[in-house]
Amino acid sequence: MHLRMDKQDQLILRILLANSRTSLTELSERVNLSRFAVRDRIRKLYEDGIILGSTVVVDPTSLGFSRTVFFELKTNPHEPWLAKMLAETTSCDLLDGIAGEFSLLGRFRLADDEHFGKVLKRVDDAMGRSYFKKYRVVNAIKAFKESGVAFPTKRSIRPEVDDTDLKLLEILLDQAQPAKSMMPLTTAELSRQLQRGGVAISQPAVFNRLSRLEKRGVILRHTLRVDFSRLGLPAKFIMRIKANPNVYDIVAQEFLASMPEIFDLYRTGEEYGLLATVRVKDVSEYNSFLLRLYSSRDIIDTYTTLVLEERKNASLSLKKN
Repeated sequence: MHLRMDKQDQLILRILLANSRTSLTELSERVNLSRFAVRDRIRKLYEDGIILGSTVVVDPTSLGFSRTVFFELKTNPHEPWLAKMLAETTSCDLLDGIAGEFSLLGRFRLADDEHFGKVLKRVDDAMGRSYFKKYRVVNAIKAFKESGVAFPTKRSIRPEVDDTDLKLLEILLDQAQPAKSMMPLTTAELSRQLQRGGVAISQPAVFNRLSRLEKRGVILRHTLRVDFSRLGLPAKFIMRIKANPNVYDIVAQEFLASMPEIFDLYRTGEEYGLLATVRVKDVSEYNSFLLRLYSSRDIIDTYTTLVLEERKNASLSLKKN
């Protein structure tokens, strides 16, 4: 059962999910509470395990991850080693146990064809030892939305990102790991962490780098990692959507990406050309979502897979092994 939150808690969470670097002063003005009261509420949400910490949403392609690939695998309960192997693979940043024809769904970030080949061989070797020996690869051709953030419709030329930028991004992505602060790291704290890692950089220089990464579309949002089950959204579904082939991009960008229930949205090369991650309170809310989905004449058909267990849901790893 999720913990009870009042309207002010919910508003604080919505604001911080949209921008986790929102100041306590601005938060207090928007929720009509003192700065100390807001901080106490954030601390309570953190201590209750609803807020797991801060992180950033980045555009993987801007960091050289040119491919996002989904692996669906059929396993049985006597093969826990297979799920463990996938979860320990650096390239895999999401792994769900699902119901239906396949029992595992993993999302992989890949730098190039050689990187894909290495991951594919690892999966082939593992499936060769499995009972069913059955899996499927789904290539994401285009990302429209990830972690609740709609991607820009027009992409600029891939921005230049140097080693210091990468180290800064690693710190930002890792803020939500255990034993880290409930609040986003300040530019002064980021400067100190970089210096401990051997990078001599001032606080103003960190601020300028952050601003540049945001302006160039590398960082799409400063946000929170939250426990959705405790937030009141315990039901997660993987939805395949078949749309009118002439308007896939338009439907995705102008209709689906704006729906708050859809957290991730991709164009694939499958017959059902859109793959979406949907989070809702319960089956009844999912049914209401479906009715709104089919209000568009361009939606032809859908089929849904229930997520039974979220085995891995980590921030993007910048390692490409």
